[in-house]
Amino acid sequence: MKLRRNKEEIGGRPPDEKARNNKEPPKPISTKRLAINLMIKIAAIALAVWLVLAFVIGITINYGNNMHPAVNDGDLVITLKLQRPYLNAAVLYKHDGKTRTGRVVGLPGNVIEISENGELIVNGAIASEDIYYPTYQAENSTVRYPYTVEEGKAFILNDYREDTLDSRSFGAVDLSDIDGPFLLTLRRRGF
Repeated sequence: MKLRRNKEEIGGRPPDEKARNNKEPPKPISTKRLAINLMIKIAAIALAVWLVLAFVIGITINYGNNMHPAVNDGDLVITLKLQRPYLNAAVLYKHDGKTRTGRVVGLPGNVIEISENGELIVNGAIASEDIYYPTYQAENSTVRYPYTVEEGKAFILNDYREDTLDSRSFGAVDLSDIDGPFLLTLRRRGF
């Protein structure tokens, strides 16, 4: 036989209700404390965003048509800084204090040649790429072919090959000057 107890035997109220009534009401949080908590949260979010933009993701606007048709003037370019550049990757890099866009066609140890017919030859084979423009050597350049890419550097060309302001003019770019391969390109003009 089970023993049953009802509310009255315990004192008229269930135990949890009794405990609730003995607690003091919570004290309201001051406006000053709310403001401090808000400022701490804003600072933590700002720090997280800064860390992501400084070390993980690069965001810039492309100026010029040196990467046409892949990237146009005014497009927003987002890069992944954590990833190392690889062959045929469109990248963001710095040269002479300016941020530029280009495509990696040679990594350390690769031998780059440019034929008189406008063909890009990497390690003795014609490069297979989806570029519509012929590749010619830059005029008045000190770069001589066949060009062997030095250790710690990358040979970068523009997709719009008529624009020779790339490695054909100034040689290979230090890998440390490359912000990373494109992660995303957003069209801002000419929808």
